[in-house]
Amino acid sequence: MDFKAISPPVSLTPPLRDQQAELRKAAEGFEELFLGLFLKSARAGSLGEDILGSSAVDKTRDLFDAEIARASAGRTGFGIADAVERQFSRFVPPSAATNAYKAD
Repeated sequence: MDFKAISPPVSLTPPLRDQQAELRKAAEGFEELFLGLFLKSARAGSLGEDILGSSAVDKTRDLFDAEIARASAGRTGFGIADAVERQFSRFVPPSAATNAYKAD
């Protein structure tokens, strides 16, 4: 009886990932969350009721703020993502690309 593998062999070692890139993505996600809360807090401090005040306007404004936060994360001068990345980068091993560069 011939037993062939139904699926390719499974490696017990996890696949190599670029953990530096994952850290950067997480740091930008944190900055996006912070900016979203910042914008929401700034909107809550308005001077009075909006003339066009309705739940649809509020929802649209919330969606706009979320998009501004998403687009701004990692691209602004706030530096929150940079600070988070710097803080946690010592816990992440260097990427394979970085190791190859240092070997030359």
